[in-house]
Amino acid sequence: MSFPFDWSRKELVEADLDLFSPEFAEIVTLFLPCRQVRFAGPHHGGELSPAWKAGVEMVRNEQKPVVDGGEEEHLYLPLWAGASLFGVAVLDNPPATYQDSSAVLLLEKSRLISAEMARIKQYALDPVTGLPTGRLLARRLQALLPAGGDTRNNGAPFSLLLVEMHPRARDGEQALAVIARGGAFLDSLIGHLFTPCHLGNGIFGLLWDGLAVEQTMKMAEMLLRWLKREGFIRSRIGIRSFSPNETMVSVEQFLGQSWEALGIARRRGPSALCSYQAVSDRSAHPLCPLPPKILSRLRKRWMESSRFALVLLHADRPGADLPALPAALAAPRVELNGREAFVYLDGADREAAETWCRDFRARTAGSAGFSMGIAVYPQHGFKKAELPVNCRKALLHTGFFGPNSMTVFDGVSLNISGDIYYNDGDLARAAKEYRLGLQLDPENINLLNSLGVTLAQMNLYRKAIPLFQRALTLDPANFMALFNLGFAYLASGEEAQALENLEKALGIQEDNFDLLLQLGKLYCKSGRYDEAVKVLGKGEQVGPAGVRDISHGAVHRFLGEAYKELGENGKAMICLQKATRHNPRDGAALSLLGELYFQEKQGGEIALALCRQAVELDERDWRNWSRLCSVLMGLENYEEALRAVRRGLGLASRNSRLLFQLAALYEKRGRKALAIKMFRKVLRLDPQCAEAGQRLAAYGQA
Repeated sequence: MSFPFDWSRKELVEADLDLFSPEFAEIVTLFLPCRQVRFAGPHHGGELSPAWKAGVEMVRNEQKPVVDGGEEEHLYLPLWAGASLFGVAVLDNPPATYQDSSAVLLLEKSRLISAEMARIKQYALDPVTGLPTGRLLARRLQALLPAGGDTRNNGAPFSLLLVEMHPRARDGEQALAVIARGGAFLDSLIGHLFTPCHLGNGIFGLLWDGLAVEQTMKMAEMLLRWLKREGFIRSRIGIRSFSPNETMVSVEQFLGQSWEALGIARRRGPSALCSYQAVSDRSAHPLCPLPPKILSRLRKRWMESSRFALVLLHADRPGADLPALPAALAAPRVELNGREAFVYLDGADREAAETWCRDFRARTAGSAGFSMGIAVYPQHGFKKAELPVNCRKALLHTGFFGPNSMTVFDGVSLNISGDIYYNDGDLARAAKEYRLGLQLDPENINLLNSLGVTLAQMNLYRKAIPLFQRALTLDPANFMALFNLGFAYLASGEEAQALENLEKALGIQEDNFDLLLQLGKLYCKSGRYDEAVKVLGKGEQVGPAGVRDISHGAVHRFLGEAYKELGENGKAMICLQKATRHNPRDGAALSLLGELYFQEKQGGEIALALCRQAVELDERDWRNWSRLCSVLMGLENYEEALRAVRRGLGLASRNSRLLFQLAALYEKRGRKALAIKMFRKVLRLDPQCAEAGQRLAAYGQA
């Protein structure tokens, strides 16, 4: 195994101008004081003013500093990666600041500045993942947070995510490989939004500027789903979002609050998330508990009653107050605030409560309009103390119908409240709401799917599968139930059932990327390579929003495998090269590419290096060991090939391909009896293996 820490010198590249922009600007101003520094790539002006593009072009052509005059002077300074130009710094200055400066002196300063930039980059990168360290994250966070006691009234929201990819490893070497692979996956997945930073021990920081809380939670959920499907089953995310009108907090506080959210996510399960906003101020949560004083006043009303209804009145227009109840509708009222109140209707059932609400709406028709959430007692075992919260859930439900509407608490209300907890990352509470909803409405397909998805997120696939099956009993063509059932079977290792349901789902909807990718993967695994090429070709054209790069990386990996098995090695190599560009630490793609390089005689040492890198990144996949063995055998390194195939057999002891390789190695080493024994074992496991039969026939053992 190679040394896992990379301390080699890293050349400056154009992308560094964006990644290290604040640090690089600081270096420039230390050598050449100026009002402001901008950066551009060497071949274009980027987003700079069109007036500056000519200066950037002159630097590119003449390879030396350029000064232009006018009301404001600009110095165009070349930035060097060795002898090559990797960027241009554009300095804004007062008039005539550098007009008389020596061109030689400015060129020398550009060399010194570039050398300092290279040093900054060298010490800013983590040697395990190659990603920036937490110091860069802290500096970016400092730049985003408002200064002093100000608020960001005119700024954009942003979110910090702490992603924990806890490695299950037998030792430090294996843990480092998992962390490195996780960092590469994250960078490929969302690096186009913000380069992940490695804080240490498999904890990564992501800053998403411009995303509000709701968008961030959706992106985080999608990220967890992708991590799980790539084998990172112990992944948690802590989120701290910042809104434009929020009062300033320090970097230390902000990071501490993100860490607190990550701690809660850890307690929620092996694959979970938590937003600091959702847990820090429970009073702001849409399903916050009722204040004890209000609950006490309501208890006095219903204490002796065996039948009653509660109505939660809500004034739809902000600033509007609730009116006094008309005399004809007189009923005890308990106010929550000026805009909301509970109305207690003793002895009322559902029909009576709805009649009261319709009368109230008719008698207040000239006012602002009121939404009403209704709950009745008794109902399916709910306790009296649960009715106020049920009213709130009904009110949230009625919000889907617009102002001046009313809704009686039912299974759909619980689906909505479950979705609120699910979106908060609180899967246990979400599951509880969905289960309660199914008690009220056992044949609600949305509830069945929602509970099934939640249990699957909690890795409780055996409990999720019957729920999707029930949904399909009610609606055999329900796409989401087929889709979810297929993935639940896949996660449970039942690939035949997974394939059957995913194919049915494809017959209903052909443009779902996750479906196309997983079907392509299953087709590859079952040897149906023509079908794999077909569905993966569709997937290549779709790609989910926000994760296009990594999604296409996965598509190209499996496309490469399919083309390789179909004998189209040229197409396979193109696909696998694309996959490794998307994710340079994709062990499967590297392994496949290495084997193809050797088969196509494009460099044995390169092929061997790729296959060795693959097993370092992912030693849990027997196929990586098998491909390494193939290349080593081709290079006649039989001792190491034997060690590789034995590592593979340690993962898949009854795999016919590995056993065939072992038999071939015994042949090469002159151990005829052992070779015959292994070829026989191969035929017992795979009677269709013609090559094993031919080898035995050659020994007279057919």
